[in-house]
Amino acid sequence: MKSDELSKGNIMWIKRVIYVAVLATAFSMPPAQAWGRHDSPSNCEKSAGSMLRACRYDARDDLNTTVASCQHISDQADRWSCYVDANTARAEDLEECGDVHEARVDACEVLDEDRYDPDPLLDPGIEFIDPDDVPDLYSVNPFVSVQAGHTYVLRAGEEEEETVVVHVTDESREILGVLCRVVVDIVVEVSDEGDGVEYEAVEATDDWFAQDAVGNVYYCGEVSRNYEDGVLRDIDGSFEAGIDYAKAGTLVQAFPVPGEAHRQEFSPGEAEDIVQYVSLAASPSEENEKFPCAGGCLQTFDFAPVDPESTEYKYYLPGTGFVLAVAMEDEEITGEREELICVGDSLDILSEPQCEIDDPEALLEQLCKLSPDAFCADGEDD
Repeated sequence: MKSDELSKGNIMWIKRVIYVAVLATAFSMPPAQAWGRHDSPSNCEKSAGSMLRACRYDARDDLNTTVASCQHISDQADRWSCYVDANTARAEDLEECGDVHEARVDACEVLDEDRYDPDPLLDPGIEFIDPDDVPDLYSVNPFVSVQAGHTYVLRAGEEEEETVVVHVTDESREILGVLCRVVVDIVVEVSDEGDGVEYEAVEATDDWFAQDAVGNVYYCGEVSRNYEDGVLRDIDGSFEAGIDYAKAGTLVQAFPVPGEAHRQEFSPGEAEDIVQYVSLAASPSEENEKFPCAGGCLQTFDFAPVDPESTEYKYYLPGTGFVLAVAMEDEEITGEREELICVGDSLDILSEPQCEIDDPEALLEQLCKLSPDAFCADGEDD
């Protein structure tokens, strides 16, 4: 057999193996695996099954897309390697599909829900208030502020290499008829090369929060801009209630009850965060020294089925808000933490010593580039 005929035969054999494997896994799904543990699946579990099939279709599409690129590689060995890599990636993707499906089914049990409906923003039983006009008779959420100007700084990462600035703007946008406050959340990586401190973009997010008359705070959506090496790569995780069937969720209740759980956001495949309340009188094993709980914090368990291995314990100090997050992976503490460093009622807090910002002017300059409306002085972004 000629070498070129052997090459074609090898390629056809590899392609057959790939396609047969994909078809076998993508279209064979036992009912027990698809619908969870019950004979009569809930609509929540059915939704998880639908997302499993969608995930398997995506794995097949990614495989075919890569194979299409492989076919344009002239060198036989490199082309062979490309096919093998494509099939390996497909196998890993399918394994992840199974893990995420199991996490979604588990979430259905934790939430104890059939359908997540209606969208809270459309619930006629909820009285929403204008974040710019909160009368004294209304309760204020002790864990999350939607008051314009509220600003806080966090340190994040295993080596505290990231600085997070969260600023409540004076802007609101209407979503499904509800005024939602625009809250800007910027994550930057701090480095000092000897010639000055640099703040490189990691993530820049516009969050939209609404508040009801009881004090509950709702998550209306977000635009999340994700950076890599300072370059914008994607907006994964973005969603808006009412767009493509996405729904708002409850960020934090004003009067949480330990043991209860609820969705914070709902856009399958994009935004699936869930929170479960653990305790109203908690302290972490290692306190945030600047803002210690001293046995008085709300502790939550935060997870998202789309990333089943990563979870967090969060701590909120009443009257202050979020003070600490402890990252978990496979139910083990990773050592990665996010801690509150300082909090104030305006951006002026960034220049205060307690915020421990090495170069406030350089940080503000970067914040201005990432979110001009929130952080630039008038005319500064022109």
